[in-house]
Amino acid sequence: MTVQDIYNAVDAFAPFATQERWDNSGLLVGSPGCTAEKVLVSLDISPAAVQKAAELGCDVIVSHHPVIFSPLKTLPTESPVYALAKSGIAAICCHTPLDIAAGGINDLLVERLRGELECSVETEPLDEAGCGRVVTFPVELPLNEIAKAAKTALGCSSVRFSAGERYVKRLGICSGSGSSMLEDITGTCDALLTGDVKHDRWYKAEELGLGLIDCGHYHTEILMVPYTAQKLREAVPGVEVFEFVEGDPCCYV
Repeated sequence: MTVQDIYNAVDAFAPFATQERWDNSGLLVGSPGCTAEKVLVSLDISPAAVQKAAELGCDVIVSHHPVIFSPLKTLPTESPVYALAKSGIAAICCHTPLDIAAGGINDLLVERLRGELECSVETEPLDEAGCGRVVTFPVELPLNEIAKAAKTALGCSSVRFSAGERYVKRLGICSGSGSSMLEDITGTCDALLTGDVKHDRWYKAEELGLGLIDCGHYHTEILMVPYTAQKLREAVPGVEVFEFVEGDPCCYV
């Protein structure tokens, strides 16, 4: 097997061609023709992830977040990119394609929430690009009950949600940091579940008459690790696939 084979396997379930224009998904470190016998799947390519990959003898790391996003002007020795190159480990990063993909991160969030609420839901894309989902509940549900269900379903230490008594029939779901979509869903959704909501966006949601649930960036995306690992095991059975879950980089008291 080669790095190209791993790339093709990822591309089959989360096509790189679907990435947003601002994204930088793809083979970011390494060459397509290099041998790939062991793969590590991780949410981020952190120093710890590179170290674990090296310890396991992995040839490739498949991550969600791009290890190179903005143009590099320097390459310090403590950089994960430097460590990858030094260790001869390739990096395949699948960011927005994995958000958009059918069965991908946003669909995984829907399934977790559906299971915790124990109700049937109808699902549709949140926007034209398909970066999120809209869930329609059979009846209106209190926002605080949805927040509690999300906390349990995603294993969050805490969840932030809009104050006041609110009821939700149609819930927008966007993994990662999706509060920029508030204006786009006004009139079509009653609330948005996402992560990384900045201070001013809570006021914008209030202004637009929308509820907000913030489950954190990490907890809305870590589901990609077991999902991606299983997809790779099915697609390239001759390759050994490892999962690396570093944990939430934030602590809570």
